[in-house]
Amino acid sequence: MNTRSNMLKTAGRALFFAVLLAGADGARANTIDAKCDAAAGSRYDVTRNTAFAPVALEDIEIGAALSACREAYNSLRSPRMAFQLARALERAGQDLEAMKLYAEAAALGHTVAMVNYGAMLGKRGDPAAEFSHYKKAAELGDMLGAYNLAVAYRDGIGTEVNGTEAARWFDKAAASGDETAAFNLGVLLDDGSLVAEDNARAAAYYKLAAERGSIDAMINLGLMLETGEGVAQDLTAAAGYFEQAADKGDSFGKLKIGLMQQSGTGIVKNIEQAVTSLVAAFEMRDVDLEVILLDQPEQLSADARLAIKQVLANQDLIEDANTAEIDPITLGAIEKHYAAK
Repeated sequence: MNTRSNMLKTAGRALFFAVLLAGADGARANTIDAKCDAAAGSRYDVTRNTAFAPVALEDIEIGAALSACREAYNSLRSPRMAFQLARALERAGQDLEAMKLYAEAAALGHTVAMVNYGAMLGKRGDPAAEFSHYKKAAELGDMLGAYNLAVAYRDGIGTEVNGTEAARWFDKAAASGDETAAFNLGVLLDDGSLVAEDNARAAAYYKLAAERGSIDAMINLGLMLETGEGVAQDLTAAAGYFEQAADKGDSFGKLKIGLMQQSGTGIVKNIEQAVTSLVAAFEMRDVDLEVILLDQPEQLSADARLAIKQVLANQDLIEDANTAEIDPITLGAIEKHYAAK
């Protein structure tokens, strides 16, 4: 196994631009629930009004969402309006009120509400209830329920750890389109501690997740292609995945593509671009680059070391950057750079 990313990832999913549909959809968007749909609709809610783009919880505008969704809920009392008002309340930090509405929507069969209610119960110290809500939602076909149920089986939340069940439910969520589920299933198969290690299948799931935009999957698949683990070694393809991750702002992707650019491994040699990539990784405080600088600075070209020292000089952590030597003073400055918030 040669992976870097194996943490649970649950956030940062992409948003979509809002699009008003024509004709009947446009008329539907003018109903009383439209403002609430626009303000608090969830990506995972299959009942949501698709005339509007989904909104991540952290992007909900509290004032507008609470106003619109309270009006819609009071007028319609539908499970969707209860769920969306609960999301707005949760975003506002009004957890008890949010829980009441999640419970109401869940009782009326809203599966994403079951998941969110379960998560809030778990935060309050009831993992068994958390697990049962995930299980019910998953068995009703909910994608987020399947994902959370897989996490519960993997981590032993309200149940015994069960790698086989974790893999089964990650697979169901992945089949429904969840890129994070595909990535996490890849990690299970790559790691081999809960299910039988299968690097070829792991690479296949990483590829699926990468195609759907998972940066961590791009990195892990790139590492497998670089070393030939589970797949035929392909340095050019590895560089391509590292570059995709770098373009999305990943510091390790910038480090890897910079190292490949400076040596011409799997990519056209370009020292200038390599220095740009490596300095960007340093400025983002990539921890793998810190290890290289502290223990094996010779892996970096003299140009890259000099450019990194210039960053330190600009931060007044060293007096000047006239040489590429990583001396004790520079090592101390590197540690201070990484310690800075």
